[in-house]
Amino acid sequence: MQAIILSRRDFREADQIIALYTKEKGKIEVLARGVKKITSKNSAHLEPFSLVDVEIIPGKELNHLGTVQPINYFINIRNDLQKSLAAGYIVDLLAKITHEGEKDENIFSLTLGWLEFVNSFQLTAFSLQLVDGYIVKLLNCLGFGIVEVDNLSLEIKKGLEVFKTGEWKTVLEYRIQNIEYQKLHKYIYEFIISQLERKVGDWQKVLTKF
Repeated sequence: MQAIILSRRDFREADQIIALYTKEKGKIEVLARGVKKITSKNSAHLEPFSLVDVEIIPGKELNHLGTVQPINYFINIRNDLQKSLAAGYIVDLLAKITHEGEKDENIFSLTLGWLEFVNSFQLTAFSLQLVDGYIVKLLNCLGFGIVEVDNLSLEIKKGLEVFKTGEWKTVLEYRIQNIEYQKLHKYIYEFIISQLERKVGDWQKVLTKF
């Protein structure tokens, strides 16, 4: 089963809990036994935002991770600090706002498509619009009507529509004055905070530190 690695956290001395997003089952968490050992064959393949093929073994409380075959490590993302931070942010966000067992093939395809685009496209500087666009599309997949809100300015509405419906290249190349873009970004961030009622860091601050 293909899966995008969302996160990994320690569990006992040598084990970890791995959060995955799969096309077939949505988000799942599995126990990876011995993955922290130096001799572990799977550890290198379980870095966040890697695309892998995994075997899931049923367990009593937690399912166990069996074999892991790498498909795409997205090396061009990992070799670029801002791309890597952005990719890490979106999979961490996905882990936070989705629930186990809620299958959504569109979310899997959306996330994989974003990773493939950012990995392959040559950028002189990473654009925050790609993260804003991903989040607008993700909210749309989850059923949040971020565009269908009254009293929005025409510039914000136009930007939201581009982010919601545009291909990644269109999102990247969308031109908007900086002052209007800041309003658009602020609206997206405040919307996700109000709807999810969970702590979510502002990705603009994360990605402009460097």
